[in-house]
Amino acid sequence: MAMKDDDILQASRYVDGEMDEAGQKQFEALMHADAELRAYVAQYRAADAALRKRFTPDANLNNLQQTLKSLSAEHFKPEAKVVSFKPYVKWLSGIAAVLAIGLMIYIPTRKSLYDQYSTATTMSVAERGAGIQTRLEKAAEYYNHKEFNEAEKLLAKEYAADSKNSQAAYYYAITLIQDKQEAKARVILQQLYNGESVFKYDAAWYMALSYVKVKDEVNAKVWLEKIPVGTSNYAKAMELKGKL
Repeated sequence: MAMKDDDILQASRYVDGEMDEAGQKQFEALMHADAELRAYVAQYRAADAALRKRFTPDANLNNLQQTLKSLSAEHFKPEAKVVSFKPYVKWLSGIAAVLAIGLMIYIPTRKSLYDQYSTATTMSVAERGAGIQTRLEKAAEYYNHKEFNEAEKLLAKEYAADSKNSQAAYYYAITLIQDKQEAKARVILQQLYNGESVFKYDAAWYMALSYVKVKDEVNAKVWLEKIPVGTSNYAKAMELKGKL
């Protein structure tokens, strides 16, 4: 069922805080009984929040706001006929719909700092020639297709079979971070950092990123500072540190 213009208008007034206490309670009761209305309010909130982040006030926007206020004052007078506001209701609801759909489809999702600075985007494994694909090779295939859950399962087995395999340990830790198991990943990364494998400072980098992912800036900076000059991630580490 299509939403009524009045419901759309009331939803926008509710989100924008233009209702009195009694109106809010009445509208919330309506939302409680109407899943479609709840969904629309959620979409309107998301569109409003996204627009506030992407656009700053300017003279034209202020002028538009003043115009809308004057229209509201004129057409919401108690003596005014309800029908007189219908064109504006349709216009405003149309704008809201366009904004919501446009934001969902055309505005790209901003990457998190973790995703922006994740450097281990591919996993390379020396192939053993023709024959049956090894577990590590299959894990790399999943990893490179960003099927991290599947890669994690195979890397977990590889790590359990040989915890000294630094490559398996390193990429297993990354899949754990992707799977929101940061604490478990840090145990493995700490071991790599304490050792002397080629993944020592890569482990420090991903240890820092594991904290960035959960917005723990203090510990993220501690690990970024462990990455020495001359290593592959040093420049990125200093850049990321400046953003925290």
